[in-house]
Order: sequence, then C-alpha cells, then structure tokens
Amino acid sequence: MQLDQNPFFRKAITSWYDSSFACWALIGIMLFVFVFALAGMMVASGEPDFRKHLWFPGLLVFLSGFLVLKVFIRLRVRSRND
Repeated sequence: MQLDQNPFFRKAITSWYDSSFACWALIGIMLFVFVFALAGMMVASGEPDFRKHLWFPGLLVFLSGFLVLKVFIRLRVRSRND
C-alpha cells in the first residue's frame, strides 16, 4: 500500500524563482534576447566577413526560444493543476 504524500491536501509552496512573476519576467527577458539574436543573424548573414560567426546568434536564438517554450509550458501545466 502506498503512503499518501500529501495527507492534508495542502497547496504546494513554490520557490521565489519558480513563481509566476519570475517566470513571466524570464519569458520577457528571453524574448528580448531572441529578437536581439535575430537581428544579429541578419547582420551576420549580410556581411561576408561575419558569416563564419553566424553560429553564435543562431545558438542564442535556439536557446532563448527553447527556454521561452519550456517556461511557458511550465506555467500552463501549473495553471491547469491549480
């Protein structure tokens, strides 16, 4: 028989860095990084000397977009559980 992990049916306490405000702030900052990296990709692709450095803004676009998606999914799952 499994023990009940939450016998009093209390709401889970979230850390300050996992609060809704912190998640929305992180999404906002990462969207700014995403747009900044897209601008960097446009500049790097337009200049022949900078094409060899196109991987860096591309990596920033991928990582910031991935983080925005993951944090947004976390917020959606949390809002459905509340």
